[in-house]
Amino acid sequence: MTTAPNAKSLTDPRLRQFRRSSAVGLVTLIFVSLAMAGLLGRVVQLQLADAPKLDRFAGSRQSTMPLPARRGDLEDRNGHPFAVSHIGYRLFVDPQMIEDQSRFAVDLAHVLRDDPARIDRLIGDNADRRYVVIDKLLDEDQLEEVTKLRSKAIGLEPRVIREYPQGKLAGPLIGFVGEDGTGLDGLELLLNKKVTGQPGHVTYLHDAQRRPVWVEQADYTPPRSGGDVRLSIDLIVQGIAEQVLEETCAHYRAKSAEVVVMQATTGQLLAVANWPGFDPSQRGNVRPDFRKDRAVTDPFEPGSIFKPFVHAPATEAGIARPEEKIDTTTSGSFSPFRGRILHDAHPSGTITWDQVLVKSSNIGMSQIGMRMGEKRMYEAVHKFGFGEMTGSGLPGESRGIVNPLKRWSKYSITSVPMGQEIAVTPMQMVRGFSAFANGGLVVTPSILASQADQPLYQRAISAATADHTRDVLRRVVSEGTGKKAISKLYRIWGKTGTAQVPDRVRGGYIDRAYTASFICGAPLRNPAIIVIVVIHQPDPAVGHFGGIVAAPAATQIVDQTLAYLGVPPDAEEDGPPDSSPDRKSDNPSHFAD
Repeated sequence: MTTAPNAKSLTDPRLRQFRRSSAVGLVTLIFVSLAMAGLLGRVVQLQLADAPKLDRFAGSRQSTMPLPARRGDLEDRNGHPFAVSHIGYRLFVDPQMIEDQSRFAVDLAHVLRDDPARIDRLIGDNADRRYVVIDKLLDEDQLEEVTKLRSKAIGLEPRVIREYPQGKLAGPLIGFVGEDGTGLDGLELLLNKKVTGQPGHVTYLHDAQRRPVWVEQADYTPPRSGGDVRLSIDLIVQGIAEQVLEETCAHYRAKSAEVVVMQATTGQLLAVANWPGFDPSQRGNVRPDFRKDRAVTDPFEPGSIFKPFVHAPATEAGIARPEEKIDTTTSGSFSPFRGRILHDAHPSGTITWDQVLVKSSNIGMSQIGMRMGEKRMYEAVHKFGFGEMTGSGLPGESRGIVNPLKRWSKYSITSVPMGQEIAVTPMQMVRGFSAFANGGLVVTPSILASQADQPLYQRAISAATADHTRDVLRRVVSEGTGKKAISKLYRIWGKTGTAQVPDRVRGGYIDRAYTASFICGAPLRNPAIIVIVVIHQPDPAVGHFGGIVAAPAATQIVDQTLAYLGVPPDAEEDGPPDSSPDRKSDNPSHFAD
């Protein structure tokens, strides 16, 4: 039996309060349950939904950072560095994350030791961008101080920095790289594929503030450094060549000059020097023509240093015999064709064919040239490699100029034997001259140390003719136009040259403008090196003949290089050097070249 509630219990305030609280709690529980059910349903929906469609709303949760690869080093034959690389950092800022621009510019300028106004102006001018480079390269101290700023607006970008420890030494030969680290000239261009590394990257998860929180091993690809390359160039020999070249050009107030030093039998290039040169790390302020490796890019009219390349084939073919008498006239003038008169610097009268080369007689060379004929001379010149690439592979190399036979005039047959109507590079000259050191074989110049045991040859003349021509070239030094090349240490053999500079605009030749040159080898019996010195437009008021300007410079390079390489002296076999007065004169009555 139930007991009916009494009236007091129905009107009790505490009971009413309890019932009201219970109702509110029940409603709240229902709403919370519905909300949790809805949230759970949304989670399930998101898990089942097409994730790529949602990424554009959520934003990327990953970042990929490139990892630059070190560029390989360029070293001399003994491992001394010409070009090296390390990883540096470029500083950039995000202007849209800067709160107080003026204060930011002052703080950053203090760390960088820079001008606050410059930084403030740079940021202000690029306020709508997210990437503004402030400093292309931070040093170690700057990097440490910038890191201490802990600014979200500052970013550091790793990049490869190329440095040239030797400064100007071999600058035009080595070349340089661009802002992106790609080789643009010289050996940096030639060997770009070999020394360029393979960049890596790392992909990482980040939080809402873009802080890295996780890196998967599969998302990390380490960079691979480029290969180091050892060159045939010898740092010491290169230094010798450049120092002598600079001193010679300063004394004779020359416009420019080149030197090539090559191992006679292997073709290994020990030095390729240009004056003026340039520092690859400071190329921005250098004239473009001074950045070229002119020893391979700029052909010049050789003049008398070209005479051995006609004398030797003519001798081998029996067109002229070594002791045959040649009338070079007692007046020093000769007219092979109507309308043309050839001159010798001094009259020699009747002399032997070998003496024509020793005394550098233009008249004697032209007479034998006419006997030789155009076709045979053209073929002989090409056998020595003129008119074609040397095979060195150096960027920008010129073929020089050897006109096809159909473009030869009636004067060409007398001009080419004197080194006119033809243009050569210093590299072509040392290549051709190597035939006189290698038993008639022309060796291909090589710039890589790894090619030392793989020389390439082509035959130009017989071994007997080569040896005979080398003996005649020794007489050029001991009794002819190259007396100032006499060395106290080594029996140098070579040829002088003094050529007028062609006027490429108006035709003919530039008045009082000359190219003084000397090409040589040493020692006499077992030649170790070939050297050419070419001095462009020395001041005639000081001296301009090849025997005066270029020959002594070549002797200094030969003496110092062979001594450094440990080659035993051989000059005592000839007795003491000639000390006659004419060795100290620039008088054309004594020197044809």
